[in-house]
Amino acid sequence: MRLLLLATCLFFMASCTTKVPKAPIKALLLTGGCCHNYDNQKKIIQEFTTAELNVTWDVIHEGGKGGNHKFSIYEEEGWADKYDVVVHNECFAKMHDDNFMINVVKDHLKTDIGVIMVHCAMHTFRDAKEGTEAWNKLIGLQSKKHEHQAEYVVENIASQHPIMKEFPQAWTAPIDELYIVIREFPGMTPLARSFGPKSNKFSTCIWTNQIGDNKIFGITFGHNDHTMETKEFQGVFNRGLLWTVGKLKSDGTAAEGYAASK
Repeated sequence: MRLLLLATCLFFMASCTTKVPKAPIKALLLTGGCCHNYDNQKKIIQEFTTAELNVTWDVIHEGGKGGNHKFSIYEEEGWADKYDVVVHNECFAKMHDDNFMINVVKDHLKTDIGVIMVHCAMHTFRDAKEGTEAWNKLIGLQSKKHEHQAEYVVENIASQHPIMKEFPQAWTAPIDELYIVIREFPGMTPLARSFGPKSNKFSTCIWTNQIGDNKIFGITFGHNDHTMETKEFQGVFNRGLLWTVGKLKSDGTAAEGYAASK
């Protein structure tokens, strides 16, 4: 009888100490438009994030190769409520609808959803007026042009930030485009920069931004697929994603339950 009671107690003790799996981070990737291989890039992003993080993806790839498209999900009331983070890797630079753009930004800011901006997302919506201003404030900086494709040395200027803990002090990126930054907004924090010969100045190329409870992470590289295939890009992207949803520890590792099960 005593052995039975002891076994029962041990069973319940073990049950109580069993870790309950964390619900995965719910991520949305919005992609499409001109000038980039989005068919392949959407696969690359999903593969390297799910290999390292406890994350699930919905992907909306629309707009063909055009520059003027409105994602269908934006028509859904409360679309952002479904997700923890939305990743923008699109190129719709010919969108000029101010009201549409302002409402898109408002939808992002209605919840504490995390936001990631990759490469041409910085040039999406770049030529309107009020709408472009709202979009740039969400990003944290403004760019309208880029340097020629080349290998650029990326300087880590915030090595103590959790996102940059595992990033080299200097990384030579594969041939890609460096975006020329013409303005930075209050609330953004530069994490890395690179020098552009055409502009003859340094431009921030990795950064964070915060508006209220919304955390935004951005990287201007990603024109070519081979950039996304580097461990440096993937590592900083994954840490940026975790940071936007509050799951990145101060040492640059994932909070308990948010690293992928190996």
